Amino acid sequence: MQPTEVVRSLSAQWPCRDLQARQLASLLHPQLPSPPTLVVHGVSATCKSTIVRGVLSTLEAPHAIVRSSECITGRHLLTKILWNTLEAFDQQAEWERFGKGRCEHVSTLVVLLEECLAARPAEKQGKFVLVLDEIDRQREASPTLLSALARLGEIIPSLCVVLILSSTPRPLFLQNAAVPHISFPPYTRKESIDILLASPMPIIEGMPEESTSRIYPHFVATIYDTLIGPTAGSILSFRSICDRLWPRFISPILQGETPPGGNTEWDFTRLLVKNRPLFRHQGESALVHRIVPDNSNADHGPRKPFAPRVAPSALPSLPYFSTLILTSAYVASHTPQRLDTIFFSKFSSSSLSARNKRAHHRRRLKVLSQAQAAEERQQAANGDAASKKGKRSKTRITKSTLSSAFATSSATTSAIGGAAGITGPSTILTARPFPLERLLAIYHAIDPNPPANPIRTGAVADQIYAELATLRRLRLVVPASGHHGGLGSGGTGNTSADAGEKWCVNVSGDWIGELAKGIGVEVGEWLAGGLD
Repeated sequence: MQPTEVVRSLSAQWPCRDLQARQLASLLHPQLPSPPTLVVHGVSATCKSTIVRGVLSTLEAPHAIVRSSECITGRHLLTKILWNTLEAFDQQAEWERFGKGRCEHVSTLVVLLEECLAARPAEKQGKFVLVLDEIDRQREASPTLLSALARLGEIIPSLCVVLILSSTPRPLFLQNAAVPHISFPPYTRKESIDILLASPMPIIEGMPEESTSRIYPHFVATIYDTLIGPTAGSILSFRSICDRLWPRFISPILQGETPPGGNTEWDFTRLLVKNRPLFRHQGESALVHRIVPDNSNADHGPRKPFAPRVAPSALPSLPYFSTLILTSAYVASHTPQRLDTIFFSKFSSSSLSARNKRAHHRRRLKVLSQAQAAEERQQAANGDAASKKGKRSKTRITKSTLSSAFATSSATTSAIGGAAGITGPSTILTARPFPLERLLAIYHAIDPNPPANPIRTGAVADQIYAELATLRRLRLVVPASGHHGGLGSGGTGNTSADAGEKWCVNVSGDWIGELAKGIGVEVGEWLAGGLD
């Protein structure tokens, strides 16, 4: 089959990918020479894996596809490559001949793949394509794993390795300049609308086909302009939102309502004016990813026993990322900067939690005070009054002294969930300004879901700055110079020189405690006197 025939057969099912399908068909054709390594890259939901799988199936080329995201470790990836290759040649029963199904190093994989390709049947001789999907997301991968896998096609002549990446690769990331790349760009507005209109239009009982063919294209374009385009949604989310909102959009026609303006027929403009709140509320909720399906889309099954429902909180809620930033700002405002090493540094001599950190330091202070008291008693018993002359008297640190120091240095809040609420001075009056660098440090310290590998995780500073700008528009976090007591009547005494450099929180402690508890953060554990 020629590459043009492959493109013609695939364009009907997956349109707007003719160029990429033609390139893949030309490079992976069984009767044409192929490069040892081929890189296919593009952002998610651009049909990379589907087109590669469709081209190989249409060409009937021997191939094996390995999803790297399903492999836990690098050793698991190598073993899965070997097993999928054996399954492609129907050699699963002979696994004992090829390392007994185990592979722990890339050099071992080369030897086993050569033996496997040499032992394949005569009708399956020729080119073999190994596809490594999402290889850039492999967990616990060594720095040289990707370059080593790219060399498999150079060592084994009949092997072609296809690397599918979910991000744009950096230059020479394989230490080889002769590797061809095929890019899958995101779908444009016209391509997205054409793909959705190419599928059959939804058929709803009571809706004439003529009205559907006249209104539906305008409805699809409006959905893309209002919901999909601004959020960079995929084709799958585009189709699901259209299927969900289309019956509600044409509900005035289905219910037999009279069009406004004395007209006898509904058109798209009147339906759009009628359903203007639909795009604001229902459309935005359709963009939210849920693990549990929505009750409105679920099938009606047998009735479940009645269970009491907890009344929702009257306080407004924020997304996870915004809540964590606002909690970090609250902790930064109400914890003295001199205590940062005790509460937030992982190098402090303490346990993991802030409760153990405070307990550890207070135990040290208690031992110190007991030692000082014993020394004073011994000196009094010996009557060595003359030796005290000229010496500086030591201050005895007790629990009451430490508690009063904590109470005067920061706001004291009780554990959220109790009935006391705020037990110390008003949190608004005692809020202190903090720089952005301190906010970033506290954010990483109190994050309940830290990344597994922070080195490979992208920086979140730009996202934090964007969310901080949103919180400023909501007056939840304000510049230090513009903070005049917030919800209280007192000020912080900041000058205009702090504008743009320091910030201050502008919310109460009860709301922050309840909000942070929803994301798994106990605010009282990160304050100086929070859980005592």
